[in-house]
Amino acid sequence: MNFNLLLLGVLVFGAIAPVAFYTFSNSEKSPASEKVMLTQSKTEPSANSQLTPLNQLKANNQCIACNLAKADLTQLDLSRANLSQADLEQVNFSQSQLVNAVLQQAQLSSAQLVEVNATGADFGEANLSQADLTRSQLMQINLSQANLDQAILSEAELREASLNGATLQNAQLLQASLYGAILREANLSGANLQDADLRYTDLTDANFKGANLSGVQLEGAILPDGSNYSGSDDIIILSGDGQ
Repeated sequence: MNFNLLLLGVLVFGAIAPVAFYTFSNSEKSPASEKVMLTQSKTEPSANSQLTPLNQLKANNQCIACNLAKADLTQLDLSRANLSQADLEQVNFSQSQLVNAVLQQAQLSSAQLVEVNATGADFGEANLSQADLTRSQLMQINLSQANLDQAILSEAELREASLNGATLQNAQLLQASLYGAILREANLSGANLQDADLRYTDLTDANFKGANLSGVQLEGAILPDGSNYSGSDDIIILSGDGQ
């Protein structure tokens, strides 16, 4: 009988011991081991940190000072996107929405922005030299201090745009509408403004030397010398041909 009791005790102890050891070992984890585990979890990279510039733009609608040169961004809705100081050289934005987007100081030389809607966008101090903005909607856009040398803006809608201090040397603005735009101190020397609409524009201190102004509309415009447009003779003086 004593032997049976002894055997039963051994069996019971064998079943309980592993459970007790597991519970005790888990409860006695050192603070150091917990600290190591916590540190490892904190050092794991976030999903956003692994995004490419293009995916970051699509995920967050912003890509400040990033490199998107030569990217294909056609037919995208980038309204209110923030691309300030981004490298967008030779990027193709054609037929995309850039309404109220921010592209201050962005590099857009030779970019394609054909038929883009950038109404209300901010391109202040941006480099758009040799960019193609043919037939784009650029109403109330900010292009102050922007570089638009040799840019193509033919048939573009620039109604009430701000181009203060912008440079548009040798730019193409054939049949462009700049109705009510502000071009104070803008440089349009050598630009082609044939059949452009410059009615009610502010051209104070603007430079039109050598520009093509044939067929241009200037009714209600403020001329570079601060006077109001009064007739075709002013167009001759405006282009520098009468000086």
